Amino acid sequence: AVHQFPGEYVIKAFGPGHPDFHTAVLAAAHAELHPERVHTQARSTATGARQCVTLTLHAERVEEVEAVYERLHLLESLFLIL
Repeated sequence: AVHQFPGEYVIKAFGPGHPDFHTAVLAAAHAELHPERVHTQARSTATGARQCVTLTLHAERVEEVEAVYERLHLLESLFLIL
């Protein structure tokens, strides 16, 4: 109810610090949205053990956002999602 579509929607996925996690998060988003509609940024902890991958989705409909969340929840290495 607080988001209007089309528009930007931000998702933060937290997981292990290895590059495979970032790749998997990005692949989950790209499976639902064209790569041009997904921007990503990653930040790691000081030790590099954990990272947060921020996805900024340029979504046309709420269903697109829901589909990305569903795919992200399937990632075994996901710790937390916001």
